[in-house]
Amino acid sequence: MKEILILSSKSYENSSTTNYGDCILINTGTELVIYDCGHEAHADFVINYMSQNGFDKAKLILSHNDSDHFDGIPKLLNEDKISVIRTTLLLKYKDRILEEIDDKRKSRNSVAQQILDLYDNIAQLSGAPLEDIYEHPEDLCDEVSIVGPDFDYMIQTVAKRLDGREGDTMDGETAVNATSIQVKVNVGSHTLLLCGDCSFPAIENIVHDYNAVQLPHHGKCKQAEKIFENKSDQAYSVYIVSDNTGNSNGGSDNLTTKGHRVYNTKKEGNITINNSTFSGSTIKTGRILGI
Repeated sequence: MKEILILSSKSYENSSTTNYGDCILINTGTELVIYDCGHEAHADFVINYMSQNGFDKAKLILSHNDSDHFDGIPKLLNEDKISVIRTTLLLKYKDRILEEIDDKRKSRNSVAQQILDLYDNIAQLSGAPLEDIYEHPEDLCDEVSIVGPDFDYMIQTVAKRLDGREGDTMDGETAVNATSIQVKVNVGSHTLLLCGDCSFPAIENIVHDYNAVQLPHHGKCKQAEKIFENKSDQAYSVYIVSDNTGNSNGGSDNLTTKGHRVYNTKKEGNITINNSTFSGSTIKTGRILGI
């Protein structure tokens, strides 16, 4: 593993007022995997990074439908930089979702149309090199694998949103956020969990197994505090916050980090993780690296 680079907005214009969203680059040394790309400015950075590091193509994981994780992807596709996009393709499961809803007012066609309407960014990717995470459970490469969400949790959450009779939230998150794709990255003998904007219950049974965790929903307090409690016996855990707008999008402005090793792109700039991150030394930031 060469490095994992969590992009910040600090070097972009209007960084305090524009929601640039998430973009995480996983450079194994031989392959590049991108986890989300929430703005064209991130896409421009990625294209330059690929050129500097000798990558013609990258693989991409789209954690969920929201624009602050999606909006840079069309530019990467237009520039022919993506070989495959792995995400959740819900149309494949419309019958299973309808069965979960158990509402005779709905048909397969109406459920399909709801999926296209409500998951509109993913729908825009029709014609792109898409793979569904459940149909393609194999690792993207030796160091990167998709570990969640659990299929039944995903189906139940999507069904609740499409049904609408019980609201469209799940475990304190929107249904779209709650089922964000979770990714395991091997960093030498250590592991990092990327969470997108997922709910805490979606990762509750696995988060203790990781040395480093991207705190969900840009460091949202309620999620982070539950993770800190779950891992309270792991004093050397590393936590990453991908944030630039503070509390307006989940956000970390009110997050109490005392006693925890937390690195926040809003404060630090680009954050680089590699094997030396876990040696006890300070994480290198983009400002130190000159990125």
